[in-house]
Amino acid sequence: MAVIAVTGEIGSGKSTLSRILSRLKKCALIDADKTAAEVWTRPDVKRVFAQRWGNEILDAEGNIIKAKIADKIFTDDEEHKFCDSVIHPVVMDEIHALTENIDAVAEIPLLPEAGRPEWIDRVIYTEADFSVRAERCRNSRGWSYEELMRREKFLLPKSERLAVCDYVIRTEGSLQDLKAQAVKLLQEIET
Repeated sequence: MAVIAVTGEIGSGKSTLSRILSRLKKCALIDADKTAAEVWTRPDVKRVFAQRWGNEILDAEGNIIKAKIADKIFTDDEEHKFCDSVIHPVVMDEIHALTENIDAVAEIPLLPEAGRPEWIDRVIYTEADFSVRAERCRNSRGWSYEELMRREKFLLPKSERLAVCDYVIRTEGSLQDLKAQAVKLLQEIET
């Protein structure tokens, strides 16, 4: 069984490449962001953060208010590190459990920050010019240029992010170009 992880820059096409790879390999597709969203609903996790930041981060039903979390973690290094120290290990354990004994492609945007575990066989890094990524984030997430910059400053430096990766794919081209790159990459990985 093999696990291929896809990580990379914000707005660089990780989701698109992950879908393409899982279809080509006919294997499971795991999304760390979805896993993290589920982790944030756990009572024990909500309790940890409410104790740290107060009940203001919870709505009337006791659910996490994502915008309040973003305001906490994307403005303060210490709070960002605290959040990572709680969330990353749980998310990685969940992904490991989901990928045990199966072939899978796992999209893990923060893999370099979480640390590359031994159960991941290959890591692919997606990258694109900032202007392309900013436009994608504006169109798909409604983020301003400033919001993308604010979030990116909390990532490890690119050199450290690349250090945990085996392959790099540029994603500015067409969908057809990305599919061709994916086919070529899988042939290289599987030989």
